[in-house]
Amino acid sequence: MKREINIINYAAGFGDGMELKMKRLTAHILIIITLCSILCVNVQAIDVNEFKSRSAVLIEAKTGKILFDKNKDEQLAMASITKLMILLITMEEIDAGKIKLDDMVVGSPKAKAAGGSTIFLDVGEKMSVDDILKGICISSANDAAIALSETIAGSEADFVNRMNERALQLGLVNTHYVNVTGFDADKHYSSTYDIALLSREIIVNHPKILEYSGIRETWLRGKRTQLLNTNKLLSMYQYATGLKTGTETNAKYCLSATAKKDDMELIAVILGAPDTSVRFSEAKKLLEYGYDNYELASPIEDNEAAGAIPVIKGAKEKVNTIVANPVSLVVPKTYSNKIKKEVVLDKNITAPVKAGTKVGEMTIIVAGETSQVLPVVAAEDVEKVTFWQSLWYFTKALFRF
Repeated sequence: MKREINIINYAAGFGDGMELKMKRLTAHILIIITLCSILCVNVQAIDVNEFKSRSAVLIEAKTGKILFDKNKDEQLAMASITKLMILLITMEEIDAGKIKLDDMVVGSPKAKAAGGSTIFLDVGEKMSVDDILKGICISSANDAAIALSETIAGSEADFVNRMNERALQLGLVNTHYVNVTGFDADKHYSSTYDIALLSREIIVNHPKILEYSGIRETWLRGKRTQLLNTNKLLSMYQYATGLKTGTETNAKYCLSATAKKDDMELIAVILGAPDTSVRFSEAKKLLEYGYDNYELASPIEDNEAAGAIPVIKGAKEKVNTIVANPVSLVVPKTYSNKIKKEVVLDKNITAPVKAGTKVGEMTIIVAGETSQVLPVVAAEDVEKVTFWQSLWYFTKALFRF
């Protein structure tokens, strides 16, 4: 009752136009509330406690920025997500010219004895690297993984050593491999964040893998062996592009999912989902969350000019500068108009000046907070002035005076 009296007394001060002014006041309040709801979008919309999977992470591929995580560094069994490292090493071997897609992989007794998902590779049977990659990416074939590892390294054990070496090189501190298939084993583990970093390395530097992992259905052996993609997210989410599934008793249901919408690629990784539907639904939820709330911004153009600096004893009076390393930023959508750039340049420099010499810094500020500090460098060489050039400059200055 007290609250009602306060409102009446407040409104009484408006005089004869009280009703009209009250309507205007109400309209203004509604506009303010609406603007706040638009500008103050809560990008922390996902409750970690709602996730049934043991661990999950979402990153943007170009920048590596983490957009969501749940237990991202926990060491967990990863099942056939293991095969991502096989794909990376294979593509690196192809790039180095050590193997080719039309090279033949020969089935071995060990490959034939592999359990789980297979492409029924027989002992002595020859299959191209291209088809073997299809078997690994689409059907998660264990026999294909073993045969390919033997072809590249001589044995599965030697290939596993290479996998662990490459993991260390990539900074995957929570990853260790024991086999190439992903079968449950002691000391065979990874984390969702490590898997996201590995997936990023693959799709950024070897995007051809997406041509394999994005295939929903194909055939081998002249349409005698059908392959159906284990990644059902490809049919559940229109922006999905790949990448790899995994299922094992201890690992449960796992997924590294990639997607691309416009110019932004996202990677969602799920480990330890209780069932197959959860891994896909939670990965989809992460990807939708990322695209709904974030966008890729490029505040700096290639070779963006950053001003000119006087050069002491230079053949030129000033040297032009550019930003050395243009970057892309992942920002909440409401922050896209809150990006500012501040440049601080050296007051002057002494010749000679070499192109690429750092002469200042550009600070990228997003919503009032420093996001990146980038070097500003000389855009050109400036030689030291000669005696005759000095005389010429002096003469020009004298005549101007």
